[in-house]
Amino acid sequence: MKKILNTVVTVIGWLVLLLALSSIGFATSNPAAGVPLYMLFFLIVFAGIYYYVSKQKHEQKKVVEKKSIFPRIIGGVILVISLLMPWFVFAKINLTLSTYFIMIITTAVMIFLAFLAVRMVNKGGENTILRLLGYSILIALAAIPALAAIYFFLPYFNRPYDALGTAYWCYVAIAVLSWWGFSLIGKKS
Repeated sequence: MKKILNTVVTVIGWLVLLLALSSIGFATSNPAAGVPLYMLFFLIVFAGIYYYVSKQKHEQKKVVEKKSIFPRIIGGVILVISLLMPWFVFAKINLTLSTYFIMIITTAVMIFLAFLAVRMVNKGGENTILRLLGYSILIALAAIPALAAIYFFLPYFNRPYDALGTAYWCYVAIAVLSWWGFSLIGKKS
């Protein structure tokens, strides 16, 4: 029963991830075509990953001592995608290249600070001040999309709600993808 439940949870997780990644198509000039194309692209990528992993699993049964770096490679690719997420999301508002560069650097700093804050919370143990500092960093990071929407993205959107929603959608995508990437990189073989 536990194996069936794990399989169901895994399938649902992959479907949610597929739908989340295909929603990048909403940022294209033609979302009706962009969403299905992104869905098809990521479906092909996931199928290739599944094929490779199942093939590798079969080969690992023959050689038990062989360690795989494939999850770390996939984790690195997912981290790169999370760094480029601002470019994917805001591509249709035609920002300058330097602005995208600044957004990618800011994203890298935010991912690092979030990683550091989570480590502070998890490894803080009985040290309440360290854990409180970690939570404070996470709360401060959660305000960044709102500040970006108010001070930077408002001129590019029709309504403030659109700017705020797009900024937070991008932020959530960055958080999920970077968390997934770090979990794959740090996975113990």
